[in-house]
Amino acid sequence: MQLAIVPCIFIIVGVIILLKERRSFFGGMSFAFGGLFLTLILLMMGLIKLGEISATSSTLVILIVYALFPLIFLGICAFFIFNTHTMQTKEGRSVTAKLSALLGVNLLITIPLFFYLLSVGTHHISVWLFSFLMFVLLSDLLFSFLFTCYLFYSWMYQMIPSKKKVDYIITLGSGIRSEEVPPLLKSRLDKAIEYYHKNPNAKIVVSGGQGADEPVSEAFAMKKYLLSQQIPEAQILVEDQSTTTFENMTFSKKIIFDDWKIKDHTPTVLFSTNNYHVLRGALYARKAHLKAEGIGAPTALYFLPTALIREYIALLTQYKWFTVSMILICLISVIWSVLPI
Repeated sequence: MQLAIVPCIFIIVGVIILLKERRSFFGGMSFAFGGLFLTLILLMMGLIKLGEISATSSTLVILIVYALFPLIFLGICAFFIFNTHTMQTKEGRSVTAKLSALLGVNLLITIPLFFYLLSVGTHHISVWLFSFLMFVLLSDLLFSFLFTCYLFYSWMYQMIPSKKKVDYIITLGSGIRSEEVPPLLKSRLDKAIEYYHKNPNAKIVVSGGQGADEPVSEAFAMKKYLLSQQIPEAQILVEDQSTTTFENMTFSKKIIFDDWKIKDHTPTVLFSTNNYHVLRGALYARKAHLKAEGIGAPTALYFLPTALIREYIALLTQYKWFTVSMILICLISVIWSVLPI
């Protein structure tokens, strides 16, 4: 039970931070890490207790550990690998389309190799090579586990729907190829329209500039779609200069507060994007000092793995201190446990 103290500390720290600010990356990851780590510990303890009950229970534990778990692991890897084929079929070949397969192959190699090295130790290779390989594999496994934590935090963040009266709904733009909005952007606009009908006095801010390969600004195409859905033009505000999510939030904030008439009262703001992008959007809104919660539009299942991996990589890049800290923890762990001090 002493091992369970560590994840409980992470959970408590995460809860304290999230109660103060639910858009805290550190708070969310701390809570998710502690929760998932504690679940693994309890599962392990449960299997040990089950194995001690009887010979039949021991056989069941062996089947779970050596048959069921490996099958689940292989199934997950296979899903990620074959998902790339679906992505390339529907969205075309690109580097990002291969992210899903890279994750599947990575897990397929890293986890077995990690346990193999643990079993053979330094009997067949030098201590330095063993230490280097363990550092690389441990870092890989930690960031893979943190990806699971990120998925849990992202899901958890969206589980609390906004029921407040809404004054403004920012719709974040995405790439367009013509004046017509593509399915991904349409889903964001439809989610904004859904909340607009619940708050008919709200204004929708369409946010997105014009990329080098786009015929018009994303905001122009979004406004055109909203007008076709009988949204009054007076209820649409246009922000057509942004090129990043952070700029979406920063420029939209200025437009909102320039338009807001009740100066002694802060407007209630939502932003609409796809479900995989809600968490990062919320973190950028916090960075822009905009009090806004996200609402997520549904995304095709085949698109989700690649999109979520891309979001995770973007967050690791954004929070460099977090990434560096995790690498240092892996390095210290290897030095402490393997190398002679």
